[in-house]
Amino acid sequence: MEDYSDKVVVITGSAGGIGSALSEAFAQAGARLGLCDLRDAAATVECCGSAEVYTRVVDVGVEEQVAGFCQGVQETFGAIDILVNTVGIVDCPGDVEGLSTALWERALKVNLTAAFLMAKYAVPHMKARGGAILNIASVSGLANQEQAMVYSVSKAGLLSLTRSEAIDLARYKIRANAISPGSVDTPLLHEAVKEAGELYGRSSEDQWQVWEEQYPTRRFTQPAELAELALFLCSERAGNITGANFTIDGGLTALLPER
Repeated sequence: MEDYSDKVVVITGSAGGIGSALSEAFAQAGARLGLCDLRDAAATVECCGSAEVYTRVVDVGVEEQVAGFCQGVQETFGAIDILVNTVGIVDCPGDVEGLSTALWERALKVNLTAAFLMAKYAVPHMKARGGAILNIASVSGLANQEQAMVYSVSKAGLLSLTRSEAIDLARYKIRANAISPGSVDTPLLHEAVKEAGELYGRSSEDQWQVWEEQYPTRRFTQPAELAELALFLCSERAGNITGANFTIDGGLTALLPER
């Protein structure tokens, strides 16, 4: 396991399925944690064991709240070494005609602007020691689906933001990478499977199987698998990896034609 005993790790969306798995993994690796979520981020603390944790309820799309949170982490621990952006929404369906302007703006705010704001206010605290930024994107940023326009747009934008961060922050020894998962086995996925099953007249179990069979590996990614990749990418062992995107999708994107 990677050793993060001398690192301060900030994780957004820490109460979500992916965020809580990452919080637990970094805690087990010895990190001190700054956790935030729109929900009660303190609920994540239980999975962090004896790790030192600073938590705050934050809307990461609101600049003043982001600035205050990052300053709070700095004042508590004296540094920020690693920023992991997991926050995102997927419930934003619609095409160019049907999607409301309000939903377009909300999806961009949560899925893209929030990551920009977190970097904007975390980076000044990272420059002294260098560090790493990890953005959790999606295979939807690489390939589009019907009625999922703004989700794909926002995740593609997040990948572009990651590359720009890698270029601009290299002089400060700050790396930036992204992970693009396919479907991850979280409570959010279970709810989506249930809703899709009701729509198509299938049981949740049958709908789960239908979706799994889209993947060459015939299964979804587990949060712990994503966390293992994150631990490596944020570690010094990945010291010359920056500006890269790593898919963890059971081979789904391998089925797509090259572009």
